[in-house]
Amino acid sequence: MLSEVRLISFFIVLVLAAVSDIRKREIPDGIPLLVTIVSLIPPESVQLSGLLVALPLLMIGVTAGGIGGGDIKLTGACGLVLGFGRTLIGLITGLLLLLVFHAARQCVKRIKKENRERGKEQAYPLVPFLLLGMLISIQIGG
Repeated sequence: MLSEVRLISFFIVLVLAAVSDIRKREIPDGIPLLVTIVSLIPPESVQLSGLLVALPLLMIGVTAGGIGGGDIKLTGACGLVLGFGRTLIGLITGLLLLLVFHAARQCVKRIKKENRERGKEQAYPLVPFLLLGMLISIQIGG
């Protein structure tokens, strides 16, 4: 079980990252560093296997694009705190929430018949959805 101090610190840093991602579409380099420092809070050890969760994001970011380096670094840092299983559940849950949000937004646009440029890519901040996914993974994983 993760200590309360570690979890509270972790989620405070994730909230700061989410606010930055929403406002600027950027995650400062210090945020993943802060999460890494949180992973050092005892009594739990650093979960190095959690870094592996970020590998698919890295591969997608390099080959297809669309995922920022800050999102990749933050996901890896989350893995250091939560471990492989919880981080994987959090990432998948966050991406599913993002998908639902995008689908709902597209439906609203269709209903309102808003003009939208064809071929224009829609970018969303990922960190707010990762935050929700990580919260859910803590609740599911104990």
